[in-house]
Amino acid sequence: MRKIQNFQSFYETDLRLALIQLDGEREQIVRKILMYSAIGLAVCLLLLFLGASLLPFILLVVAFGLFYYHHYRKFRERYKHEVIRHLVESEGLTYDPVQSIPKSDYQRSKIFTQHPSRYYGDDLVSGLVGKTAIRFSELHTQQQVGSGKNKRYETIFRGIFFIADFNKKFVGETIVLPDVSENLLGSFGSFLQGLNVMRPQLVKLEDVEFEKEFVVYSTDQVEARYILSTALMQRILQLKRNVNTGIALSFIDSHVCIAITIRKNLFEAPHLFSSVDNYNQVAEYHGYIQMCVDIVEQLDLNTRIWTKE
Repeated sequence: MRKIQNFQSFYETDLRLALIQLDGEREQIVRKILMYSAIGLAVCLLLLFLGASLLPFILLVVAFGLFYYHHYRKFRERYKHEVIRHLVESEGLTYDPVQSIPKSDYQRSKIFTQHPSRYYGDDLVSGLVGKTAIRFSELHTQQQVGSGKNKRYETIFRGIFFIADFNKKFVGETIVLPDVSENLLGSFGSFLQGLNVMRPQLVKLEDVEFEKEFVVYSTDQVEARYILSTALMQRILQLKRNVNTGIALSFIDSHVCIAITIRKNLFEAPHLFSSVDNYNQVAEYHGYIQMCVDIVEQLDLNTRIWTKE
């Protein structure tokens, strides 16, 4: 399938008709919801006038919620199949709205040391970009804190989790994390990084700008420098500027894993009381897909090093 060259033109010629049809279906659903709600409300008011309790109102609210969810779920499935799938396939990739990056791959990346108590994900995209196999999906992982009445769940990661073949072979494990402590605490922060017992050895690199933004841990100091060449460090810095949000990376099993923090639901249909024929929203979804596809070029993953093919 052809790649999108001009998104405005693609929207008008390839998506607009499907969106208009979906919007017509959405309006029919809304009219049905409003009609049944009005009937239910009238019955509740009559019962209240006749001396009934507030129970009918409570039942009406519950029924409204169930009715809305039932119709929204079906509408959401249509939207993902007819809009999001089309956006993904226009980039030559495949899309599964219910699958995600497996928990085993997330944990194997070793970007996060916390074990997730809750693991949610959907919108799996996969395929080849040039010579490079990529996969990415939306993930939301949480860790349980406390117990009993004090139990709550705190977010570990929420955003896009990206995995791709790396263009160099390696056997060790190298993790690149945002350098929060050194930015805040200077040399003392660097000292604290070295005491991180949950990580392998701290790697100090010569690139001053990279050191300000990231902290690197690795099981092999030499291999870490082989992976993180001067060119790649500059590319990672540029990637961070391009995505304009927090990123963390790991280089494990000859793959690169990238966690891109985005704190909202992605690739979701708008609620039933909003039009789906919304250029800005669809353009935003395409932008996230394009951002992940562009990682291959930004990190120069299609340039194979020596025997890596």
